[in-house]
Amino acid sequence: MANTKPLKLINIAKRYKLITPVPRMPNFAAWIEGVDLTKPLSAAVQAELRQALFDFEVIFFKPQVITPKQHVALAKVFGPLSGGSYFNRHPTEPLLEVIVSDKDTPPQIDNWHTDISWKANPPLGTAIQITETPPAGGNTCWISTSKAYEWLSPGMQKYLDGLTAVHTWENAGFREALAARGEEALIAAIKAFKPVVHPVVRVNPDSKRKCLFVNSDFTRHIQGVDRHEAEGMLQFLLNWMKKPEFMVHHQWEPHGIAIWDNRSTQHYAVADYWPHHRVNQRATFDVPGSKVDKRSVTKTVLKKDKIM
Repeated sequence: MANTKPLKLINIAKRYKLITPVPRMPNFAAWIEGVDLTKPLSAAVQAELRQALFDFEVIFFKPQVITPKQHVALAKVFGPLSGGSYFNRHPTEPLLEVIVSDKDTPPQIDNWHTDISWKANPPLGTAIQITETPPAGGNTCWISTSKAYEWLSPGMQKYLDGLTAVHTWENAGFREALAARGEEALIAAIKAFKPVVHPVVRVNPDSKRKCLFVNSDFTRHIQGVDRHEAEGMLQFLLNWMKKPEFMVHHQWEPHGIAIWDNRSTQHYAVADYWPHHRVNQRATFDVPGSKVDKRSVTKTVLKKDKIM
């Protein structure tokens, strides 16, 4: 059944003077035109880019060849840089993660997730560029968790508001990777990163939208209800969010760029191109002024910057 709530579109002409967002879906996922990322961005352009991210949750730029330093500068437009996750780092820009997939390293992040929701203060978002694309495939999908919430019935929204869920890195492949390094490595990570609790429905403070905040990678269970009800509700929400009405499916071109708001989206890297080559460079940024834990599981265990 289609959503019967009236849709109020963002007034782009009124809100934007220096950049041009072109939505790919109603109020979600927009191309950004009129911005040259190889040149310094004025404070006014930076402000409109931040507004576009909050309005559309994921924004895209047509291919532009930017340097690693320019990539980092672009991410800093949206917030201070984060420690990111567990990927290898660029040799000249250590806060720029580099994910290389090829015949020897098959893609392994083909699952719906919100980045690092297993920390008390997950990052605000990520700026990503695919510098090398396979001959076909290798797309990325995003879902709007605010749209997913808005389409729920009022009764379901009321039920979910106030519930909490436990998030932990142990749900994902980190546990197996660490266990392969030995029992001490696994125990050290378990001690360093305890499970955290987040609301099932979070309010994005910049867009003011309510967003579903559970994901298949890191959410262990919903609290406060019978465990069978919790299991069923979590599975319902994970399936619900995958409706095409909430999803954009993005086909990459070499040096294409995307930036997403991690608080109100989930993403999925489609792993259909092995054994071909794909190079992903990404810089993750935090909420300005927030107290953020910059450690990662494997950094804590292995005590070095270049990991996995």
